[in-house]
Amino acid sequence: MKLNTITFAIISLGFSQVAIAEPADNEPEASTQAELQTVTVKGKAAKAISEATNSYQRDRVNLGLLGRQNAFTAPITAVNYDEKAFEDKEPRTIVDVIAKTDASVMAFGGESNTLQGLYVRGLQLDARQFSVNGLAGLYSTYNSPTAAVGAAQLIKGASSATVGMDPEGAVGSAVNIETKKASDEGNRNLGLAWFSDSRIQPSIDVGQRFGENKQWGVRFNGKFREGDTARDHFSENAKEAALNVDYRGEKFQAAFDAMYAKRATQGGRARFQDIQLFGFKLPAAPDGKTNLAPAWQRQTTDDRSLLFTFDYMPNDWVAISGGIGHMESKFYGNVAQLQMLDEQGNYQNGAWNNTSKRFVAQGAQPVSFIARTTSANLKARGYFQTGPVSHNWNTAFDYVQRSRDHDTGRRASSTLMTDLNIYHPEFPAAPEFATADIQGADTTNTSPSWAFSDTLGFKDDQFRLTLGGRLQWMKQEDHTVGGAQRTHRFSPLLAAAWVPSSDFVVYGNYLEDLEPGAVDEDGNMSRPRISRQIELGVRKNWGDVVTSASVYQISKPGYWRTASTFDGLSHVAGATQGKERNRGIELNAYANLLNKTLRPSIGLSYIKADLLDVPSYNDVIISGTQVSSPRIIAKAGVEWDTPFVQGLTLNSAVQYYGKSYQDYAKTYAFPSYTLVDAGAKYTVKMRNKQSLTLNGGIENLLNKKYWQVQRGLYDRSFAVVGLPRTYWLKLNYAF
Repeated sequence: MKLNTITFAIISLGFSQVAIAEPADNEPEASTQAELQTVTVKGKAAKAISEATNSYQRDRVNLGLLGRQNAFTAPITAVNYDEKAFEDKEPRTIVDVIAKTDASVMAFGGESNTLQGLYVRGLQLDARQFSVNGLAGLYSTYNSPTAAVGAAQLIKGASSATVGMDPEGAVGSAVNIETKKASDEGNRNLGLAWFSDSRIQPSIDVGQRFGENKQWGVRFNGKFREGDTARDHFSENAKEAALNVDYRGEKFQAAFDAMYAKRATQGGRARFQDIQLFGFKLPAAPDGKTNLAPAWQRQTTDDRSLLFTFDYMPNDWVAISGGIGHMESKFYGNVAQLQMLDEQGNYQNGAWNNTSKRFVAQGAQPVSFIARTTSANLKARGYFQTGPVSHNWNTAFDYVQRSRDHDTGRRASSTLMTDLNIYHPEFPAAPEFATADIQGADTTNTSPSWAFSDTLGFKDDQFRLTLGGRLQWMKQEDHTVGGAQRTHRFSPLLAAAWVPSSDFVVYGNYLEDLEPGAVDEDGNMSRPRISRQIELGVRKNWGDVVTSASVYQISKPGYWRTASTFDGLSHVAGATQGKERNRGIELNAYANLLNKTLRPSIGLSYIKADLLDVPSYNDVIISGTQVSSPRIIAKAGVEWDTPFVQGLTLNSAVQYYGKSYQDYAKTYAFPSYTLVDAGAKYTVKMRNKQSLTLNGGIENLLNKKYWQVQRGLYDRSFAVVGLPRTYWLKLNYAF
């Protein structure tokens, strides 16, 4: 093994650098080269991938400031979903892949909506907050397409110190997307998929490496999906394309990515909002095929991104990396909010009016939103030794700017969608919508930051202590009224790990998340809101089985929505009050059994989400349970390579979501529900490395009728009808 390879591994792995450098005995002699001395680095060799690693969850993750880490030994909980997870399951969104397997995660939006994201440990993460190749906010503003995805990495817990603050704030987790790159063998795949009810999806994946050492690579992915979904009068037209060009030299690597995704839906976004204020229990969910929105309710999302990233290692002890990118996103169409009128399922288009403190009928409205995000970073990392203590240091400068320009139009008649019932809705003819030409929000949020960390290794790196933090600046501009507000804060990072062997780790961390403060009536910006996480965890690799357990607490401050008076005390909009506290336990296990032909996995999450003296959506102080937050979530899956048919793999997965509540006082409950998926894959290998693979699956096999619960800011609870049984098939030709 070459010396510079070992050194690079030490620098980039940080917590998990544990290889032993030895001189190569097969290197050709060169008279012009200086002789290198043998260098021995003390440490225990860590397994890059354990024997029991879940086939869809490899161990390498990008932890932002801390660089690429081995997820097994890192002191932060992170999961990596590799390219195979997307190939075998044929998901339509990234959200589906993560939410169907991780017990600490729930999805919102998904295929039934144009707006998508995740709830991780009870806290919301929107698609606009996903990173790409370490550049924040460049994947998509509303959607979560899959064509470009080589890996999706979920980092749990507060993440401002490691990946920086989102310009509009995010708490509880981060997701980083690694784009696809050409493999050494080349990529040549043609696919044709079908999804119920009548959607067809052709796809292409071609890649090739060039040069004497295959230093240049080009890869293109594209897919087009169009037709009717399994839900009545709900159709989509989705186009995705991704191009990657990369160069990998001995000391310098660089990549350019261009991504495009456009999805137009008809009959989507049927969601009941502010259920916590209904005053009665939400009725039983209708059949999943039932659409509560008319076919003339249409929305389109359009995302276009360009980015460049690089990594340069001038010597054995220092590496420099960085990148820059830009994304423009559009969302346009018409939207209507739904209000349930009674327990019999009668509903209309309506929304909560916080001024009159009641629901009012409200017609569909044309909208046209544009978001532009620019993201850049520059990082340095290195390694040095001070006596018996090793140091893996990192420093980074991150810059993210997002501008929003929202236009709306005159609403359709408020009496257009009335006298409807969720079990047999009958919609009126489409109205004529006005042009979206009324200026709404026009803002720019900028969040530059500088961060540093040092991981100190003691006793041959068995004990690892990471100290660091991030100095975050924030600037908010409102172009409709003029003026700009600025503030800043330092956010600390503390993490520790005990790694007595490569198969066992005990870890803990203290992390913070930051959200922009509010601007008061005088134009002054308050200090950013601070959420804090404490986590302790343990992981054990038993050989054929890997287990993990963690406990955590996340505290997020509450804040007033508007300026008003409550119980005789005045407050300003955005002023903090009380907190939301999420305490949880996560247990996970996965295995490789029967000569690696049987791959089961199971996860269990328990979370107690409490509201402690926080302002509600309608500006009263409340204490109780956080809405739409199941206390127990369990997920299990299995894959089996059958012995009776060569090339045939069967799979199944189960998701259980426990009871949750539609109001903080637990007066009304959302029932628990269980979803079952099943599928199979059959591969036939042919000459010259050609193969044919037929994949298929049934989602919601038992055709469960359920409300997919969601939540918004404050104590807002939402619900959409869960999708019905859905079939899919895909034929892939590799050549």
